[in-house]
Amino acid sequence: MFDSEQLQKGAELFFYLMKNKIIPVSDSLAYDFINSPDIQEIVKTIAEQGGLRVFETRENIHLVSKADGSVFAGSYTQMKAKYRKLERKKHFYLANIIICIYLSEVDKEKNIRLRWEEEGISYFVLESLVTNQLESWKKRLDEEEGFSEEWGIAIEEIYDIWVNDFSMSKQSKTGEIDVQKTRDNRFSFIHEALKPLADQKLIIDNAVELKIIPKNELYERLDQLYHRQERYEEIMDLIANTKGEVTDAQIDQD
Repeated sequence: MFDSEQLQKGAELFFYLMKNKIIPVSDSLAYDFINSPDIQEIVKTIAEQGGLRVFETRENIHLVSKADGSVFAGSYTQMKAKYRKLERKKHFYLANIIICIYLSEVDKEKNIRLRWEEEGISYFVLESLVTNQLESWKKRLDEEEGFSEEWGIAIEEIYDIWVNDFSMSKQSKTGEIDVQKTRDNRFSFIHEALKPLADQKLIIDNAVELKIIPKNELYERLDQLYHRQERYEEIMDLIANTKGEVTDAQIDQD
């Protein structure tokens, strides 16, 4: 049985996690979680009841929604209310693909991860990666009946809005590209698509220097959560294989 003090501390930590999503183990509230199996059980039980999961690493404690059955999982309607540029479901689908393509680029071996943490990935590189992926998928869709259904990706829709609805980003008179105040261009949509990662403090989205820097907290999520999900691994393999095909085609053209 837990005493009243343990229940109070467990509830306090859970709602603190609800607010912050990630807290460092050096945080004063994290001390009892790390050192008390009873408080750990209380916090994880409360989370489990809400369809959430708590896990700890050497540096942080994370609170995340489970893939299915969470009362806190974000629906398209909730995402649309929070991120205004996700006007239709096809924008939501495209944003998810952009996130996946970004993750495929940073989810590498440790030495490459360290490089990305220092340098980040530029908007220019990510825009090119997204364009190459979608063009390759569209070509494959035209050649292979059922390709879109097989992978559960609305390729026709997301290709159409990326190519036809969003223009290439242009510099202002001062030579800058403003991704925060502009609309209907690819860079501004990339900025919007990655906001869920930035809001959870998993990346640093440097809108001035136009680069996206992964944080250690993102790699903790990848290692502890996404690498255990079959769907994530399947999408990462599809993106990697497509990238290889694009590279081979470019070599053949040269």
